[in-house]
Amino acid sequence: MSQQDAAEVLVLSERLLIASHKGQADNVVQLINKGAKVAVTKYGRSPLHLAAYKGHIEVVRILLKAGCDLDIQDDGEQTALQRAAMVGNSDVISALIQEGCALDRQDKDGNTALHEVSWHGFCQSVKLLVKAGANVHAKNKAGNTALHLACQNGHAQSSKVLLLGGSRPDSKNHAGDTCLHVAARYNHVAMIRILLGAFCSVSEKNLVGDTPLHVAAALNHKKTVRLLLEAGADSRICNNAGHTALDQAREHNNPDVALLLTKAPQVKPVTTSLTSTGSCEIRFLKVVWRKEEQRGLRRECLKVPYYAQAHSFIVGVY
Repeated sequence: MSQQDAAEVLVLSERLLIASHKGQADNVVQLINKGAKVAVTKYGRSPLHLAAYKGHIEVVRILLKAGCDLDIQDDGEQTALQRAAMVGNSDVISALIQEGCALDRQDKDGNTALHEVSWHGFCQSVKLLVKAGANVHAKNKAGNTALHLACQNGHAQSSKVLLLGGSRPDSKNHAGDTCLHVAARYNHVAMIRILLGAFCSVSEKNLVGDTPLHVAAALNHKKTVRLLLEAGADSRICNNAGHTALDQAREHNNPDVALLLTKAPQVKPVTTSLTSTGSCEIRFLKVVWRKEEQRGLRRECLKVPYYAQAHSFIVGVY
């Protein structure tokens, strides 16, 4: 190839990047037919990265048909799937999955596509990835699973999908926090109910010895404290500093929580799951996915522990 030809290909390739970013499907086809090669931006992003992030599904399909590398990583070590996951482009995610992209590639922070959609609460995209077999146990560099991230941001629906897909609520990150620690820290009461319904431990300690009850007491999360006590949390447990949850409440000047913890023996543990009204009832549900020729995956409900209030979700999720 002469220098002139090489220069022309370079120009075409740069135009391909622009056309892919703008979603100009006809231009993308013309440029590919003229010999445009896959170039990358200054951030290492290919035309597929750009189209996937912008949600240009037609362009994505054209690039895939042209043989664009599915799993090339940009300077942040993200694939096109991860770029699509950042903005919850479920159509693009579905197309990439069908083409056979790698589901569990990790970026520079250790996040997979499932981490991304769980963090943002893109429930439909979470479903797609879980059904496709994405690793729900993968941890990022902070040791967080996708469920940790969903719990942090209070994404209840996404968390239910992850739990039904096999996520472990008692998995710990590098700080020793379980998902219940995280939900308690951010005072996500609905999230806590879901985790308790999945029979998570209420007594796990993190690296400083705090249980979720310690965390909630220190942060003055009264509803969370009551919910944990009703779930059987032991207010007598001491952390590494020798402090109970009551000590934490007093130290942080949280009198209402301190009073509640003082009366902890009077708070009757609830052995059944909590409904939105505070009354109690156990429902036993689990989702088992089986492949079908036409529907891809279907579920059967079996009797194992899960929350009553998850029922309406389970009926309509798949």
